[in-house]
Amino acid sequence: MADDGILEPLEAYKTKYGREFSHNCEEYFSSLLERSGVNAEENRATVAKYDAEARLADAAGRRASNQKILRGFCIFLIVLGAIFLIAGIILLVEKEIAAGVALTAIGPALIVGYILLIVLYCLPRIKRSTEEERAHRAKAGEHLQEAWRQMEGLNALFENNITKKLIEKTVPLLELDDYFDVRRYDYLNGKYGYEGNPDLNASTIGILTGEIVGNPFVVDRVLVHTMGTHTYFGSLVISWVTYECDSEGHSRPVTHTQTLTASVTRPKPYYRKETRLVYGNEAAPALHFSRRPSHVEDLDEHARENRVKRGVKKIRRKQKKAMGKGRSFTEMGNEEFDVLFGAVDRDNDVEFRLLFTPLAQKNMLALLTDSERYGDDFYMRKAGCLNYIVSEHSAQWDMDERREKYLSYSLDIAKRNFMDFNTQYFQSLYFDLAPLLSIPLYQQHKPHEYIYRDVYPRHFTEQETEYAVNRLEESAFAPLGAATPSILKTTFLQKDGGSDRVRVTASAYQEVPHTEFVPVFGGDGHMHSVPVDWIEYVPISAATDVELKRLGLSDREFCNETAGGKYSGAISKHGKFAYGYSHGILCCVVPDAHAGFDDDFTLKNQ
Repeated sequence: MADDGILEPLEAYKTKYGREFSHNCEEYFSSLLERSGVNAEENRATVAKYDAEARLADAAGRRASNQKILRGFCIFLIVLGAIFLIAGIILLVEKEIAAGVALTAIGPALIVGYILLIVLYCLPRIKRSTEEERAHRAKAGEHLQEAWRQMEGLNALFENNITKKLIEKTVPLLELDDYFDVRRYDYLNGKYGYEGNPDLNASTIGILTGEIVGNPFVVDRVLVHTMGTHTYFGSLVISWVTYECDSEGHSRPVTHTQTLTASVTRPKPYYRKETRLVYGNEAAPALHFSRRPSHVEDLDEHARENRVKRGVKKIRRKQKKAMGKGRSFTEMGNEEFDVLFGAVDRDNDVEFRLLFTPLAQKNMLALLTDSERYGDDFYMRKAGCLNYIVSEHSAQWDMDERREKYLSYSLDIAKRNFMDFNTQYFQSLYFDLAPLLSIPLYQQHKPHEYIYRDVYPRHFTEQETEYAVNRLEESAFAPLGAATPSILKTTFLQKDGGSDRVRVTASAYQEVPHTEFVPVFGGDGHMHSVPVDWIEYVPISAATDVELKRLGLSDREFCNETAGGKYSGAISKHGKFAYGYSHGILCCVVPDAHAGFDDDFTLKNQ
C-alpha cells in the first residue's frame, strides 16, 4: 500500500478526513482573517445595526402597504357612495321616494365619511410610515456600506484555488492540478486511450484533473444538447343550434357548445448537464464490467436479505448458462457483494477477483449500504484501463471555484459560505473517488513510466479551452437572435509564443413561431380548423476568436495588475470585448486581426 493509503475509505472519511477537512477550513479561514486585519467584533456590531435598521424598514414598509390597502378600500366605498347617490337621485326623479331618500342619505354619508378617513387617518400614516421606511433604509445603507468597507481586507484575500489546497492538505494521497494541461491529456490519451470530449453536442463547463499515486483522473461536467420532441396543444370553441319539441309540441331552439382540441408534435432542443469521473489505472487491463445504482441503502435488513436471495438465484442461472456455452463466469464467495454490486456483465473472472479482494468487497458494501451520505447512488464502468464513475450526487456538486462565492459584507456570512462550499466540494469529490479508493490494488499499482513529447502543438487542451470560454458571459459568443443556450466548441488555430489562439463556434437555435390549423370533426357534423401555436427551432451559429495564456498570477495579483499595474493597458486593448481569469489562465475575446496578445501579457517573472 502506498504511503498515506486509504484502506477503508468510508470509515476514513467518518473518523478522519471529514473532521480534518473541516478543521483545515476553519484554520485557513482564521489565517486569512488574521492577515486581513478585519475586526470581527466591530463587523458583527455593524452588521447587527444593519440588520436592525433593515428590519425596521421592512416593518415600516409593511405598515405603509397595509395603509395603502385600507386607502384603496376607502376609495372603493367612496365610489360606491357616489353610485348610491346617483341612483337615489334617479329614483327620486322617478317618484321612488322611499328608496331614493335612503340611497341619497347613505351615499353622501359614505363619501364624506371615507374621505375623512383617508385624509385624517390613512394619508398621515402612509406618509409617516413611508418616511420612516426611507429613513431606516438610508441608515441601513450607511451601515451596509461600512460593513463592506470593514470586510475589504478579507474579501481581497480570497482566491479561486483555495479548495484544491485544502483537499491536498487533508488527503495527501490526492494531487490536484491547477488546470488540465496538454501533458496530462497526453498521458491519459497515450497510455489509457482517454478521448476527452469529442462530442459536437457537448461542451465542457467544468473540469478538474489530478492523480492518485500517479494514476490520473479527470472530472468533467458537460452541457449536452439533444433533439427531442414537444407536443403543442390548441383549442377552439364551436357552437350550433338544434331544435326540439317541448311538452306542448312546440319547437324550441337549443344552443350547444363544444371545445375542440388538437395537438401537433414538433422537434425541440433539450439541454442537460452531465458530470463524470474518468480514472486511468493499468491494473486488470483486460476487464470490462458495469454496474448501476439501486439505492440499497434505503432497504432495511430484511428487505436487503430478500434481495440478495433473489439475486443469488439469477447469478447461479447466469453461471450455469455461461458454463454451458464455455464462458467464464462464476459467482463470488460473498453473495451479498455479488448481488448488491451487480457487475454481472464482467468478462474476466480472474481479473475481477484480482480487483475485488475480500477487503475491496467489504469497502464496496459499506459504501453501498451507507445511509448517512449518498449510499448506492453511483454508476461504475470499467473498460480496460479506464474506469468511469457517474453519481447522482455529482449532479448537485457545485464545481465552480469562484472567489465571489465567499465575498460578503458580513464576516459570519462569509465564513458560513466558505465552510459550506468547501465542505460540499470535498465531500462530493471524495465520494466520487470512494468506489475507486475501495479497491486496494488501485492504490498499490503505480503506472509504468510514460515518455512525454518534447514539444506540444498547443498549450491548452480542448476541454480546458471550452471550460475557459464557458466561464465568460454567454452573450460574448451567442449567435444573434439565439433563444436557447449555446453549445460552445473550440478549434485550435495557432500557437503564438506562450498563448493559444482558438476559434469558438457557438451553436444555438432561433425560435420561429407558427400556427398550424388542424382539422377536427365537431359535434355539429362539420370539420373545423383548430389553431395550434408551435415553435420552430432553426439552428444558427457564430464564430468568435479568443486568446488564452497562463500568466502565473493569483486572482488577487491579476486584479491588481489590471487595475493599474503592468497589464492595465493590455487588458484595455485585448479585453474590451470580454475576458476572464481563472486558475492562472487569461482568456480574452479578440477580433480576427488583433495581434500582440502574447507580447503584451508577459509572464509573472519576466
